[in-house]
Amino acid sequence: MIRKIAATAALAALAASPMTVSAALPIEPIGPTVTVFTATPTLVGAGVSVSALGLASLTSDASGNLVGLFPITGGLLDPDLSNATVEHVGSGLRLSRGGVDVDLQNFLIDTTLAVDTIFGSVTSGATFIPLAPLFSLSGLNLVVTDPAGDALAAFLGIPDLGGAQVGFALTSPVAAVPEPETYAMLLAGLGLITLAARRRTQKG
Repeated sequence: MIRKIAATAALAALAASPMTVSAALPIEPIGPTVTVFTATPTLVGAGVSVSALGLASLTSDASGNLVGLFPITGGLLDPDLSNATVEHVGSGLRLSRGGVDVDLQNFLIDTTLAVDTIFGSVTSGATFIPLAPLFSLSGLNLVVTDPAGDALAAFLGIPDLGGAQVGFALTSPVAAVPEPETYAMLLAGLGLITLAARRRTQKG
């Protein structure tokens, strides 16, 4: 119980930190963010089941990895394409183990300045955190933040995944879940995340 309280407090503290958003243009809902969870075997091995919430959808690729589609509902993009926030209101994931559910919803991909983080609301029982840092972005790779790893370990009783790479995400105007052989094409398509990261690297 103490560990759950501490993990919740750590997530809440980081969620309260202000995010910096520069003057930017609205993003049209052009398509979903496609997320491939290469850590699916790790989650399954720990007894965690994953299901889609709201507008999200889940399927599996040829390797057995879960592939999620999270519709883009809005966001902001700097005129020079250097930074972006991408909103996914109304969709999310439910992680379940031993009768305990942890809902991660309303994802916000933030590549402004040095943030490169995916935020989202966290709900488990009576605990609700509106905007917690869930994953950090290393290029397109998703890495579980330390606070999120602590919280998941506390709520679900699984090994701490803080710092672990769990998959990759890309934003592209696709209409359906891509087959594995088309991932390279999507990566080459310069989605918002890719474009923001590349422009920022060139400036540095």
